[in-house]
Amino acid sequence: MGKKILFIIPDGIGIRNYLYSDLFSKLHEEGVQIYLLHNLESRIIDYVKEEKNIPFGEEPLRKVRETRFQQFLRETSTYGRLKYNADLKQNPTILTNWFKIKNNPIKRAFQKITEIAGNTISSYEGIKYLEETNRLKWKRNPAFDGFKSDLSRIQPDFIFITHQRVSNLEPLCLAASDLNIPTLTAIFSWDNLPKARLPLRTDWYAVWSDYMKVEMSDYYPEIPQNKVVVVGTPQFDFHFNKDLIQSREEFANEFGLDVSKKWVLFSGDDELTSPHDPAYLEDVAHALEDNSDVTILFRQVPVCTVARYQKILDQFDNIVHIPPKWKKGEHWMSFYPLFDDVKLLMNLCFHCEFSVNIGSTIGLDFSYFEKPTVFLAYDAIHDGEWTTDTVYQFQHFKSFMGMDAVVFAKEKTQLKQLLEQLLQKPEDFATQKGKWRDKIASNRPDNLSSTQISKLLITLLENESIFRETELIN
Repeated sequence: MGKKILFIIPDGIGIRNYLYSDLFSKLHEEGVQIYLLHNLESRIIDYVKEEKNIPFGEEPLRKVRETRFQQFLRETSTYGRLKYNADLKQNPTILTNWFKIKNNPIKRAFQKITEIAGNTISSYEGIKYLEETNRLKWKRNPAFDGFKSDLSRIQPDFIFITHQRVSNLEPLCLAASDLNIPTLTAIFSWDNLPKARLPLRTDWYAVWSDYMKVEMSDYYPEIPQNKVVVVGTPQFDFHFNKDLIQSREEFANEFGLDVSKKWVLFSGDDELTSPHDPAYLEDVAHALEDNSDVTILFRQVPVCTVARYQKILDQFDNIVHIPPKWKKGEHWMSFYPLFDDVKLLMNLCFHCEFSVNIGSTIGLDFSYFEKPTVFLAYDAIHDGEWTTDTVYQFQHFKSFMGMDAVVFAKEKTQLKQLLEQLLQKPEDFATQKGKWRDKIASNRPDNLSSTQISKLLITLLENESIFRETELIN
């Protein structure tokens, strides 16, 4: 074919979901040239080339500076969208995604101005007007001409943006449109759409499921449904690769575990999502400490250190720390997973009896192995600012409304009894977790997401007229 696809990879998540999946292999087999623009360090790129052994060109993504007025337009429209979405779904927790700046008076004052301005937006048309005004500003920003120059030099036939959350990629999308290069972005996570995290516009949008496609229609009615394509998400493809599973003995030897015991995974959250996470780990450890046949395996969220949990880890003998196999670069955007972490997560799902956490996506990961997940739904510490009552009203959790999809631990006093019951008969709990999973993600063992995405890209490359047509296979 000889066509070239330009992949935009702003951070390490794109490595796991795309570079480690079979997508590049499938495209390479079809004769597609692959080129990357990225925010990754050279050692990360070298590692990926060695791991996948697929040739591709690459260079750093252009640095972009947003003007203060553009920031005002973007944040005002974002607040307006959050307010609109909260009203649309009658769910005030959507507004909790407007994170308050506390430690910088100047930034806090600027944010307050955007809040006030966002509150004056009286219609959805007003939100779109601000966003379109910002796009016009981007066309006058030096980044627009810079990206046009980059794209003219690279000469891609198609551009794939591996996630939609980076606002500074909007001038690249505008430059591509000027050069008649079609673009597609993938919606990164199952919770992103209600949170107004689509600051750029492309020609096509890749989503996880029909459920997410309906969400796109709800939150972005101006985007035609025939431009939204269901392709699953590559992050779950690995769960179908049985070659990645270690024997129980191998896994136990690697981490110093007793193979005769049952293992339970406690997966940590970041401090914003769950500020009292160490207290929850302590509760679970107390609940299981009298059961000598159980070990808790603790995995912190990959981009955070273990420091805030260390006191608990030192206190309890029934917890074994199994850290994520990620590497840290010079800044947040250069955190990236080793391929060994893909295997580690899969083996945790396979070998543990169930997982325990505060609303983590790992609940979906465990469902691929027919294992239940416990969502802790009581307040371990009452601080007046954060409560699980709010957390589990978040819009993305509405996806399992009416289903027996997860196990809710609603009382600390009942936690010990609940966990013991789960250990005895895990199959009796979360009996509809598979139904929930299939609603959220369209991955199947005979139709992997990497296969769906490669077929979509090949279709678009081979039928350039589809770019401007109104229908697409889906």
